[in-house]
Amino acid sequence: MTDTRRRVKVYTLNEDRQWDDRGTGHVSSGYVERLKGTSLLVRAESDGSLLLESKINPNTAYQKQQDTLIVWSEAENYDLALSFQEKAGCDEIWEKICQVTVPLTLSCVQTCCKVCQ
Repeated sequence: MTDTRRRVKVYTLNEDRQWDDRGTGHVSSGYVERLKGTSLLVRAESDGSLLLESKINPNTAYQKQQDTLIVWSEAENYDLALSFQEKAGCDEIWEKICQVTVPLTLSCVQTCCKVCQ
């Protein structure tokens, strides 16, 4: 049985301010040497190709919306969204983002985790 917790759809915001579906896949996080940092990776469900490789930037304002959506801007006029099939997967990836974007003191981690609930 396939693990659906981290199953996502990747969206980008087009110039008409409409969300374009870039594909469905499974998201993971890990250190990417070429990007010199912890990154979000989405591999396509259909063929395993890379749909998204995005370094988690401490200066980026990531937003968790509802229980299953994470949105952010990578550059001016380049907005991205991950729409999760399950809340648990969204929570897992949100915690990974928090580990990079929030200083790792106990109070900050607790604050971040309260935000994601």
